[in-house]
Amino acid sequence: MKGLGLAGAGIGAVAASAPVFHDIDEFVSSEANSTKDQPWYVKHREHFDPTITVDWDIFDRYDGYQHKGVYEGPPDAPFTSWGNRLQTRMSGEEQKKRILAAKKERFPGWDGGLHGRGDQRADALFYAVTQPFPGSGEEGHGLFQPYPDQPGKFYARWGLYGPPHDSAPPDGSVPKWEGTPEDNFLMLRAAAKYFGAGDVGALNLADPKCKKLIYKKAQPMTVGKGTYSEIGGPGMIDAKFYPKVPDHAVPINFKEADYSYYNDAEWVIPTKCESIFTFTLPQPQELNKRTGGIAGAGPYTVYKDFARVGTLVQMFIKNLGYHALYWPIGWGPGGCFTTFDGQGEQGRTGAAIHWKFGSSQRGSERVITDLPIAPTPPIDAGMFEFCKTCHICRDVCVSGGVHQEDEPTWDSGNWWNVQGYLGYRTDWSGCHNQCGMCQSSCPFTYLGLKNASLVHKIVKGVVANTP
Repeated sequence: MKGLGLAGAGIGAVAASAPVFHDIDEFVSSEANSTKDQPWYVKHREHFDPTITVDWDIFDRYDGYQHKGVYEGPPDAPFTSWGNRLQTRMSGEEQKKRILAAKKERFPGWDGGLHGRGDQRADALFYAVTQPFPGSGEEGHGLFQPYPDQPGKFYARWGLYGPPHDSAPPDGSVPKWEGTPEDNFLMLRAAAKYFGAGDVGALNLADPKCKKLIYKKAQPMTVGKGTYSEIGGPGMIDAKFYPKVPDHAVPINFKEADYSYYNDAEWVIPTKCESIFTFTLPQPQELNKRTGGIAGAGPYTVYKDFARVGTLVQMFIKNLGYHALYWPIGWGPGGCFTTFDGQGEQGRTGAAIHWKFGSSQRGSERVITDLPIAPTPPIDAGMFEFCKTCHICRDVCVSGGVHQEDEPTWDSGNWWNVQGYLGYRTDWSGCHNQCGMCQSSCPFTYLGLKNASLVHKIVKGVVANTP
């Protein structure tokens, strides 16, 4: 166990509630029945052929720095303008009033409290999951921050490197684990679920199509100043690097390099890193309905868990002797990874719907690595087609931002949307961080409830097999 990184990955807190394994082979074999633990009605498709139609001649890497461009304005808008425009757009008082009115209509007797999250208990829960860690704040989603004078004694704020080195020590003191790509996937799947992940997937980054999922440019706001990083070279274990984070967009480039690095000119992914491991987490469903929508305690506790689970996965891979670059929202839009690696299908809201958790899933978090991992294929569970005739999320959307037409479209008419695929498009310019009505109203979210009856499982099977 220690040799494979489990003992050193900081999992003592979860050990009490986790299954008991007598050896590492038993641990891995717990996930050996199927690379994807999915029911019979979830069908697998060819790699990079999801239920959305993609024109790979048009579909290309997106300018990630502007993926929130709806709030920023033209592509040349300075980074410093992002925060105020975002908050002005998403937190306008008139928009808040509409959201609160919709919630009160849906949940008679519900108390929105001072901030629209719920009563004082809801506020207390919100602050509990966003405030308890060093350096965290509401805008940091309660993520663990590094202790500058204690290397390794922290859960890394989500970012590129985590604790001081991004791979095994250069002196070879940590040998590389040798396993087949299929076994490696099962091993990571078992580890990630042991750490708390809801579902996992993997993609082949060596495929030119997969590279098109990676942003063209970095998002400076996703890596905070002072985050530990590693530039490479001898002595890196004891080094503390604080490279200045660029205050402007820089390209993400694939290059032959021993280590990843960033500077004022670029962010580099070593070409030897040919795998992307992804995982999702389900949101608490009842909390997601009432306590502040996508800005409430339900989603925020998942963001906190992302930092924990992602860092444990990262350190697990490192202790196998491989690179592990955990930079979740920095590598590319989450929904596309989930859609391509088989954890879900794109739904009417523009986000991915998980076959089990519905629209209440969060992610997909991404770890780029040179550990060989067998990729997982896209799925067809009938959800993309079902969304054509189910308009519930569209009908409850206060801003009218959810895709309005019955059929998917190639072009949303919004310059900030990715082009080159036939799918559902959301106008994020009116989406409000106090809402969450679409996620909590999705039928697949209800069908995924733990107390769902047998008929709910039958309905899923019917949906998946009905044209």
